[in-house]
Amino acid sequence: MEWADQPGRGGKWLDYAACARSHRFATSPALAVERAADSSRTTHGAATAVDACRFLASLIVGAIQGVAKEELLDPGFWRHGKLAPEIAEIAAGSFKRKEPPEIQGTGFVVRSLEAALWALDRSNSFAEGALLAVNPGQDADTTGAVYGQLAGALFGDLGIPARWLELLTFRELIEQFADRLFAISQMEGQVSG
Repeated sequence: MEWADQPGRGGKWLDYAACARSHRFATSPALAVERAADSSRTTHGAATAVDACRFLASLIVGAIQGVAKEELLDPGFWRHGKLAPEIAEIAAGSFKRKEPPEIQGTGFVVRSLEAALWALDRSNSFAEGALLAVNPGQDADTTGAVYGQLAGALFGDLGIPARWLELLTFRELIEQFADRLFAISQMEGQVSG
C-alpha cells in the first residue's frame, strides 16, 4: 500500500497538480487529464491520488470551458477511461447521497475530493460552497483548496466576494501569475489547435 492510499494521507498534492495542469491545457481535456496524472505521479503515484487528480482536472477544464455545474457533477461527465474504485465512486456521485458525518474533509485524497464536490453540489455561489467546504473542520485547508480550484474555474474571479479578494495576501502577484498561466494556455491552444 502506498502512502497516499492510507486514510489521512495524500490530500495536499491535489492542491497543486490538477489546477496548474488543467489551466495550462484547457483547450485539450484529454491532454489536461494526462498531464495532471503525470504531475501527480511525481510525488504521489498511488492509483487513488493519480485518478483523483485526473478527475479533478477534467472537472476544472469543463468549468473553464463553460460547462454548467449540474453537468460537471453528473455521473456521466467523466469520459477518460477507468478510475480507481474509490474515485469512480465519487465520479458516480457518492457526494450527492451523503451528508456529514459521512462527508469528511480529511487529508485523505478520497475524502478531500468527495467533501469538496459535496460543498459544490449543495451551494449556489463561491462563498456559500467555500464555507460548506471548510466549516466541518478536519483538514479544512485541503478541502477548501480543492473546492476553490474548481469553484474558481466555475464561478470566475467575479464570483469570489470582493471583501475576500481585498484581504488576500499577495493578491497582485497571484493575479499576475494567473494572467501569465492563462496567456500560456491560449498560446498552446493556438499551436495545438
